[in-house]
Amino acid sequence: MFSIPADPDLIQADDPPAVTQCWHLPGLHVTHLLFSHAEPWVLLHVRATAPSALCPTCGHPSTAVHQYHRRLVRDLAWADHRCCLQLVRRRFKCADCQRPFTEELAAVAPHARTTRRYATHLVAACRSAAIQTVARQEAHGYKAVEACFYTQAARLHPTSPPAHRIKRLGIDEIAARKGHGHFKLVLVDLDRHQVIEQLVDRRKETLRTYLLSWSAAQRAAVEEVATDFWAAYHEVAAAVLPQARVVGDRFHAQKHINEAVNTTRRAVQRRMGPVDREFVRERRSLCLRNEADLCRAEEWDLLLMKEYSPPLGEVHTRKEEFRTIYNTAPDRATAAQQLDDWLAAVAASTVAALVKAGECVTR
Repeated sequence: MFSIPADPDLIQADDPPAVTQCWHLPGLHVTHLLFSHAEPWVLLHVRATAPSALCPTCGHPSTAVHQYHRRLVRDLAWADHRCCLQLVRRRFKCADCQRPFTEELAAVAPHARTTRRYATHLVAACRSAAIQTVARQEAHGYKAVEACFYTQAARLHPTSPPAHRIKRLGIDEIAARKGHGHFKLVLVDLDRHQVIEQLVDRRKETLRTYLLSWSAAQRAAVEEVATDFWAAYHEVAAAVLPQARVVGDRFHAQKHINEAVNTTRRAVQRRMGPVDREFVRERRSLCLRNEADLCRAEEWDLLLMKEYSPPLGEVHTRKEEFRTIYNTAPDRATAAQQLDDWLAAVAASTVAALVKAGECVTR
């Protein structure tokens, strides 16, 4: 996030009412201001002016302060100095429903450590630059900037049923930020190649709730649902869209077979000497690329690896066969027969990673 540097050379404002009026923070009063000559920071100590707060559960006002806690809240910059509020946030206890709650402040964005106007500034900056770039320029936390952006996006564009009927629905997940385990669920109209909705997470109940928000006619119009192999998506589609045929899409089927290639290649590398291991490591992408896209030199390098390791050669050959079925089968019946033959050959293999991939495709 951010921190206020310790600096002995601080100037304290001697007219708090004037500072309060200058900063225009509704519902807050500035008690004193600290300004640093050495560091580009302005720190305002503020307090809420309202004697009571409304309970969000029952709506009754409460004056019984249950707890105090200090919080740093980022605000718009003052000239070339970054500005921060030192706020004493009050937590009340409702006399009617007996529930504790934190007061809502007009100047402070809900569930955020920014003022509303600074959150608006961050969102505007994110329209022309990446979130990471904005966070770095503002010296603010990535997660804080991301939360402001998606909170406002959700408020301006609430989840709603599609405007038209969908025949072929695609369901897949994307990483909100790579490597951080936060995934969102994206629904796509496969015929129009348009994103219908982006859900806040990939939970089964989130998907079910959204699909149930569609009208009965919209749900009945769906003929096919293409998704990955996670059982939860198939279960929701079968329950909410019982008339639709649910299929595992080609991308995810191919992905599992590519993972089998990678697993086998790594196992082969571990048994190699240093020179051969480095040769395979530098050319590992050749195992995953389409064989038809390789140049002559790359074809020879791939052939050397397959000759050195028959298991790697077998997995790579099955990977290319799988692609060929999709690309060249003239009709569904022929494709089904070719796929059955492919699965039978894979099931008879002695390469564990390939057998596992075949079992996944079978399911």
